[in-house]
Amino acid sequence: MALRPQDIENAKFDVRRLRGGYDIEQVDQFLDYLQAEITSLQSQIISTQSTASVAMLSEVSNQEPAEILGLAQQALKAANSEAERVVRDARARAASITSTVEAERKAIESEVQKLEAIETEYRRRLKDWLSGMLQDLDSANELTAAENDSLES
Repeated sequence: MALRPQDIENAKFDVRRLRGGYDIEQVDQFLDYLQAEITSLQSQIISTQSTASVAMLSEVSNQEPAEILGLAQQALKAANSEAERVVRDARARAASITSTVEAERKAIESEVQKLEAIETEYRRRLKDWLSGMLQDLDSANELTAAENDSLES
């Protein structure tokens, strides 16, 4: 039976109740089936490519040198067009990735600036609180010293 995408999509495996996960034997059987199908498809692709190559060679060998040169020039032109398209697509993808990364970098920098501002404010407030606590402590010490002096006198 030929493998169809729906076969993979609809594959169901029994869940083991006592152990987590799927039935290992069912998964292994399915993977073996997939491997066999993929191997078969790869063989068909190689066979088709070989047949096409032989057909092209026999077609070319029956033609005049001028016709062969024309076919070669057409193939070269098609290859150049494809190469230009691939390069253009790669550059567009690179530009897209670059802009996405740049946007993420800006967002991170903005977040860092916000966090730095929060840290600065926190440090300022902590310093003010500690200064206030030290002043309260100094005041308490001065009162205690004054009370001690008045008791001694």
